[in-house]
Amino acid sequence: MVAIPQTTDPTLDAVNAAIEVRGNAEKARPYLGMSGIGRECRRQIWYDFRWCSESTFDAATLRRFEDGHRTEDLEADRLRLVEGIELITTDPRTGNQIGFVDIGGHFRGHADGAIKGLIQAPAAWHCWEHKATNDKKQAELAKLKADKGEKDALRHWDPVYFGQGVLYMHYSGMARHYLTCSTPGGRHTISVRTNANEQAALALIEKARQIIQSPEPLERLSESPEFYKCKWCQHQAVCHASDNAPALPQVNCRTCAHATPETDGDGRWSCARYKCDITVEQQRAGCTDHIYIPAMTPWEAIDSLPDEGAIEYKKPDGMTFWNGPGHWSSKELHAAPGIAGDPGADAIKKPLAGNGLPQSQNSQGQDMPWLRADPAATSSQTEQESEHAPWKATA
Repeated sequence: MVAIPQTTDPTLDAVNAAIEVRGNAEKARPYLGMSGIGRECRRQIWYDFRWCSESTFDAATLRRFEDGHRTEDLEADRLRLVEGIELITTDPRTGNQIGFVDIGGHFRGHADGAIKGLIQAPAAWHCWEHKATNDKKQAELAKLKADKGEKDALRHWDPVYFGQGVLYMHYSGMARHYLTCSTPGGRHTISVRTNANEQAALALIEKARQIIQSPEPLERLSESPEFYKCKWCQHQAVCHASDNAPALPQVNCRTCAHATPETDGDGRWSCARYKCDITVEQQRAGCTDHIYIPAMTPWEAIDSLPDEGAIEYKKPDGMTFWNGPGHWSSKELHAAPGIAGDPGADAIKKPLAGNGLPQSQNSQGQDMPWLRADPAATSSQTEQESEHAPWKATA
């Protein structure tokens, strides 16, 4: 009998599985990142900030992420081979990545480094960023550098990278940006230099402020769920939810109507229901009193019970239901968003609803252990970063 050759490698399949487990175990960042504020859709950025949807990536995507991180270190080592180059990749005061913080700690960025001694501009400090891209995208940058001029190429090439660059220049005080771009593995590298653009930076900061302070989702990029940019968005189901295709955000404090990002502290969030601050871990866990921000749902909010912390919704067919303690919980709605308001389901649900009081009160906090924690405790997820770079300089 002729053996049939294997077309797959079970060991490498196991490696990919392990990569996916490790990569998808990472939790959403607790702040709005400067690295993504240049994206086109404000609603998408707001959903990210509010932890509306789970992010899952396949092994191929996670491998690309890792390649980018490793290539950054490789490129830094290569730049340091040049005599006269001074490249700082960590804040010398903290030993951590160079960080910038604004808007009460909710808006943060982390630069790859600061570089001085470039042969083409030896006296000027530059913000340094490295990007690993595919051959096609790198070739686009090379063409734009030739067609638009070096100083204007980044803006035309990638608005997200351009936004990141002008913000890092704004917060560091440096007037120049040096971006190196390599193909996977660092096999071929090109560069582009960009001047500071205070007007663009301030516009992005105002955009971030509006997103952070908005209590409801901002405008969509498109009203059509079939729009090509929407089809690839991780929030597509929630953003374009309808009664025919109901979908609800994840249940956590950031999708709850009681929670507010405060701008007078280090990324502080508060809960109006219990009049306390909520740490990052508490925000991720949520509580049994969670009620959805109405604008996040596909239904019309028609009434509320402030004392109970409940909201009544009406569906297009005229059926109504309540979301809140003693009624349909957010976790129940998230698991089966189409079931609420169904007469049969409501008939079963009502006898089980209890007295309408929050479960935390019925059980002396057994279901809300975070109420027993010190609300002033610092979350392990909250990064302790400096607001300014030590090399604040003008080129």
